[in-house]
Amino acid sequence: MTQVVIGTAGHIDHGKTALVKALTGTDTDRLAEEKARGMTIDLGFAFLNESITIIDVPGHEKFIRNMVAGVSTINIALLVVAADDGIMPQTREHLHILKLLNIPQCVVALTKTDLAEDGEWLDLIELEIRELTEDIFENVDVVRTSVQTNEGIDDLKHLLEEKSAAVQLTEDESFFRLQADRVFSMTGFGTVVTGTVISGRLKKGDTVDVLPGNISAKVRGIQSHGAEVESVQRGDRAAVNLSGVEAEKVFRGSELATKGKLKAVSKFTAHLQLTADMNKELKHRQRVRVHLGTAEVMARIYLTSDKKMTAGSSANVIIVLEEPTVMASEDRLVMRSYSPMHTIGGGTVLTTFIPKGVKIKKWVSELDLDLEKRFGQLVVAFKLEPKTVFEWGNAMQMTDKHIRNLVKNTGLKSSRRSFIYSDENVNSCSELIVKRLEQFHDKNPLRKAMSADVLQQESGLSEKWLAELLDIMEKDASIRSAGTGVALASHKVELAGGTAEISRKMEDGIMESGFIPVTTEELSKKLKTSHKDILEILHVLKSEDKVVEIKNDVWMHSENMAKLRKALQSHFDSQNEMNVADFKNMSGLTRKFAIPVLEYCDKQGWTERDGNVRLKGTME
Repeated sequence: MTQVVIGTAGHIDHGKTALVKALTGTDTDRLAEEKARGMTIDLGFAFLNESITIIDVPGHEKFIRNMVAGVSTINIALLVVAADDGIMPQTREHLHILKLLNIPQCVVALTKTDLAEDGEWLDLIELEIRELTEDIFENVDVVRTSVQTNEGIDDLKHLLEEKSAAVQLTEDESFFRLQADRVFSMTGFGTVVTGTVISGRLKKGDTVDVLPGNISAKVRGIQSHGAEVESVQRGDRAAVNLSGVEAEKVFRGSELATKGKLKAVSKFTAHLQLTADMNKELKHRQRVRVHLGTAEVMARIYLTSDKKMTAGSSANVIIVLEEPTVMASEDRLVMRSYSPMHTIGGGTVLTTFIPKGVKIKKWVSELDLDLEKRFGQLVVAFKLEPKTVFEWGNAMQMTDKHIRNLVKNTGLKSSRRSFIYSDENVNSCSELIVKRLEQFHDKNPLRKAMSADVLQQESGLSEKWLAELLDIMEKDASIRSAGTGVALASHKVELAGGTAEISRKMEDGIMESGFIPVTTEELSKKLKTSHKDILEILHVLKSEDKVVEIKNDVWMHSENMAKLRKALQSHFDSQNEMNVADFKNMSGLTRKFAIPVLEYCDKQGWTERDGNVRLKGTME
């Protein structure tokens, strides 16, 4: 059963932990220091029922980073406001964080009502709460409670159950992720990592990546709700027992993830929204604290347009972390000032990479916050080296199915080799190919086609993507295949003037040579023409089926080769085999050319070598 996660929020001493205990019977203050100080320092967990988890988070300003870690996975916020104090500083800051992390809905528990002076005072506090939350949540339910008199506890519990039942959880088809909020070692068991599963499914016996560090570990066992289980899924609280990794290598901020899907990065792009009540402007290269999941890391903000951001403004930025941290595109983040610490903004991870060759500031500033539009921008950014579905899945930290859905929804195209591309990709690459072919044809007018290997090297396109493009361009009739080469559809080889005269003399000379092959060098000397020009004319004659190339730079006229083939057929009509001496006698060739010509016949399948003799091949 999928878990709905409820997270508490609110000022210190407003009764969050006592309220959770009244609702669930569980005291979430698990640390001795918390007991002694009477406040929550770290995250605590309780279960309202089998399908609802409550995360009790700290309210004290010094422990706000733990609060951020707690609310990063919740579906419903339970904001706690004490009737005797009303709205306080951490109430406001917690609300900022809920907004920045895009928590969808909120229920307000007005606690300690037994300490209120009268009903009018409670009405005033409730009005203030509604005014404070109206720009953050569509609407909030306020329930008046007291753990001393038990007032409103049952009503609050029923409301939370009702709200949880109505939560519309999208189908989870993502890979497994768990952000560690606690790590310890148990004698006889080894390393145990606890956290809330934020996506995917984990089974006992699975192998996961422990990040950062990229350590491979095996899942020895899993606990959830205090019991051994075979698997956990999104929303579940899980204690994962790992083998293959020491507890010292894992910490709050680490992630467990499906192998190969995530990595730690030091630089990423994000859309940043500053809070409206920020006291100071955010400056270019300012040092801040960034909270991603359960991780807190120091960073510098690089602005891509102006040199500063004012309160309430938003922009795309580059964030450079002081330590590699795990994240995925679409993850939410919270940003706090370095000192004194207070929440100044938050936002969304846009990409964990910046393509080579782009004008960075312009490219980052133009990235769209909408995922589908941004994906289209990213595909175009790789116009000369498109990625496959699998490669985009890794780059965007998504499943192949999610990527295919993005392709479908954005009107992009996917090739038979799984490349994702836009019309702009094809147009840019096609222009490059046409340019390279034009240059080749200008330099080699008598060559029928450019080798695909040479085209790939000169264009800089990957071998597989080039093959896709050539298929597309051939269907559009802009190019044509010629053996293993490629040519512009408009390219024609024409022998004219002096070239035509040389061609005639060459063909006559090769014909007169009979079964004796002629080399390119011999023709060059005889006709007093450059080796390059002779070779180009030979390739034209070859494309017209007038000559055949026995081996590199060794030629025979096609009519003479046909006569030789008939001679071979006559030999095998009366003999079962033929040795080299027989072939030399039949053809009049010396050993210098007899062997290459025989090997050519083997390649054509007319003869078949068996040790030192040839057997009859396919002569039809």
